[in-house]
Amino acid sequence: MKIAHEAPLSIFNKVQEVTDYDYALVHLFEENEKYYNFFRCALEKGREVILDNSVFELGTAFNSDEYYKWITLLRPTYYIIPDVLEDAEQTVSNIKTWQHISERKTIGVVQGKSVEEVVWCYQEIEPLVDKVAISFDYSFFIDEDLNGKLPTKYHHYMYGRDALLNYMLNIAQVINVNKPHHLLGCGLPQEFESYRDWE
Repeated sequence: MKIAHEAPLSIFNKVQEVTDYDYALVHLFEENEKYYNFFRCALEKGREVILDNSVFELGTAFNSDEYYKWITLLRPTYYIIPDVLEDAEQTVSNIKTWQHISERKTIGVVQGKSVEEVVWCYQEIEPLVDKVAISFDYSFFIDEDLNGKLPTKYHHYMYGRDALLNYMLNIAQVINVNKPHHLLGCGLPQEFESYRDWE
C-alpha cells in the first residue's frame, strides 16, 4: 500500500518525506503558479504524481477543457477522469468519453447513491481505466440504523468503506485483484489498519 497526502506548499517537502507519491488538485494550479511548479519538479525528480479533477473541493469537476490543458502541461503519472459525485451513469459516460483523450494513465472514480449503483459503476469502468478509485464518503454510508451508535459521520465513512470493499471483494466478487486501486480520501486514518492483513 502506498500513501499520499494533500498538504499546503509550506509543508509539502516534509510531507514528501513520509509519503510515497504526490497528489495535486488542478484548481489550485490557476490560483498559484508555485503550486503547479512544485509538482513539475516532483515529476522531474521521479516522484509519482496523481492529478485530481477537484470535484470534491469544487462540488463539480474542474472545467474539462482547462483540465485537459493542465494534463498536457504537467504530464502527471495518472490523472483522475472527471467524475460526477454519486452519479454512476454520468461518471461512466465521462469515462467512456475521456479514456482515449490522453496518453497519460487514467484513474476512474466509482460513483453511486447505493451499494448496487457503486457495484454497477465499478463493473462498467474497471476495464476502461488503469486504476480504480473508491471514495470514502458515499452518502449511503450514513445509515440511519447506526445513528447514535457511531459518534461522528467520519466513523460512518470509516466503517462504511471497509464494509463496501469487503462486500465488493467477497460477496459481489467484482474487484479485479490484478488492477491497482486507489482509496480516495479517508474519514479517519484508523480505517487503514483494517487492510493490513488483506491478501
